[in-house]
Amino acid sequence: MSRIGIMGGTFNPIHIGHLMLAEQALESTHLDQVWMIPTGCSYLKTKEGITILPGTERYDMVQRAIADNDRFRCLDIEIKRPGDSYSYETMEQLHREYPEHLFYFICGADCLFTMEHWKCADRLFAACEIIAAVRGDADMKGMQEKISQLEEHFSAKIQLLSFRRIEISSSEIRARRSEGLSVRYLVPEAVREYMEEKGLYLDE
Repeated sequence: MSRIGIMGGTFNPIHIGHLMLAEQALESTHLDQVWMIPTGCSYLKTKEGITILPGTERYDMVQRAIADNDRFRCLDIEIKRPGDSYSYETMEQLHREYPEHLFYFICGADCLFTMEHWKCADRLFAACEIIAAVRGDADMKGMQEKISQLEEHFSAKIQLLSFRRIEISSSEIRARRSEGLSVRYLVPEAVREYMEEKGLYLDE
């Protein structure tokens, strides 16, 4: 069975940090592929008042970002799904459509402290193993205690992925675009060109 890592997110826009995390997960946890899934209607981001580009544009940017890596793939299943996007629904859908694969949900280690409050968290933990990216300055004792709690309460399977601190964020890229500043080298060149062609994030 192939080992598939799943990276969800708004990818608004995708940047070098996302790609570095995906590559690190491939190498360190021996995945066969990483599939990136842009969110459809994200109730969390909407409540935070963040303007999110249409799913088709975010999907197009991810496709351009990963075009030169045959171990990366982008799916539009959340973009096509009506209503809010929930991780457990996506993982269960993947299980139905790709029963020959084992799935690993890639996230930041900070998510471990909120995941139990996600919608139907028990179903998410049952559908996949969690790969949590942790930086070297993290509170490892607190992290391990939280992992033990989740393993006991949800029978969760969680492994930590050591990952360097990368000071790049989608919000920074949007802000730089709106201020007329360069985002070269913060995003793949194909993504930068796409944003230029479409005039994206200029009126933030």
